[in-house]
Amino acid sequence: LPLNLNVSQPNLANWCRGEGLDQAHAILVLGVSEEEEISTVEETLEQVKTLGKVRVRGKFFDANNQTLTMLCECRQEVDPTKVPPEVISFREGGKWKIVVAEQETNSDLFTEKLDRFLHDEGKTLEDVKRLCDPSTSWNSNPESIIRAVGDVLQSKPNESQSYRNFRIFSGVHPTPPGEDNLDSWLEQVKFMTDEYECSDKEKRRRIIESLKGPALEIIQAVRMSNPMANHMDYLQALESTFGTSESGEELYLTFRAMHQRQGECLSNFLLRLERLLNKVVQKGGLQVDEANRARLEQLIKGATESDFMLLQLGLRDKRNDPPTFLSLLKEIREEEEREAARQKLKKPAQRPHVHAVQVASETDSKGGMNERKRGRERKKTKGEKRRGDSKQQRAT
Repeated sequence: LPLNLNVSQPNLANWCRGEGLDQAHAILVLGVSEEEEISTVEETLEQVKTLGKVRVRGKFFDANNQTLTMLCECRQEVDPTKVPPEVISFREGGKWKIVVAEQETNSDLFTEKLDRFLHDEGKTLEDVKRLCDPSTSWNSNPESIIRAVGDVLQSKPNESQSYRNFRIFSGVHPTPPGEDNLDSWLEQVKFMTDEYECSDKEKRRRIIESLKGPALEIIQAVRMSNPMANHMDYLQALESTFGTSESGEELYLTFRAMHQRQGECLSNFLLRLERLLNKVVQKGGLQVDEANRARLEQLIKGATESDFMLLQLGLRDKRNDPPTFLSLLKEIREEEEREAARQKLKKPAQRPHVHAVQVASETDSKGGMNERKRGRERKKTKGEKRRGDSKQQRAT
């Protein structure tokens, strides 16, 4: 029988499926004598070093050849290029044929590796196919494929230049002016890296550019311990170092204790609730499908400054079918705008201001001037009268 008979390979696949074996660790041995011991078969096959330890998992009788066919499990993964076409029995000297699973074609392996490489670079096979020569087949011209891959990767730096830089984070507390705290920085970076159509290497570079001080030292330590770390490993290291050490359950208890601050509008209180609720869900303190109900219940419980608005919106009646965050925020802000408009209409019209004080002051000033003038005239009259009396006495 020739090596790796195609007719025997389906038997190997079906038999492995029935026994629950991995084809990559299985072989068929054909032409074994009925008198051959199983231990002898295993010892003979173990002489083929590439197979490792061998164990017979099953056998059946081949009526055409009057021999046994055995299914064997190998500890090592079977490499068809290193397995001999036949082996010779120790005792009887007979030749046994070996059948292995069909090896994956080189084109399939190449496509798989190319797909994995492009995925790491933020590209797809479709990007490469669009740049290939239309007159050539996709799998038949490796040179065309390699050229297309080079064109795709070469275009990436130009595309990445249009991306917005991340804000600065150092991990210093309190947060210095011009920098973000951890929560704000992580929120921005996670959102933008999800939207970026660039390689993981480019994402790592942009993260490193936005770090300084203790935060940058943490990433340097991560790179030394794990040179293959991706951008998510960087973010997880920063979050575990500078983030809160509270568990999801502890954060949930903190969330349940939140209340509206004095003078705080209801929409701002909702935003504070949402920020902490997101952390609770991320830490596993609450299931995603329970977030809407928890948000509404805590808003009703903690809104001590907005009882009338809760009544106006009818939020207590929506507990069985709680709205989403965006829907709830929209309702509250619309009601706040209506309330602001009502308060504006209630304010009385301003009366024109009359400078009564200034007018009175001017009047008093004029009166004072007249009084001083009359006083001077009285003094002048008295003086003239005294002079007249004096002249009359001298004449007498």
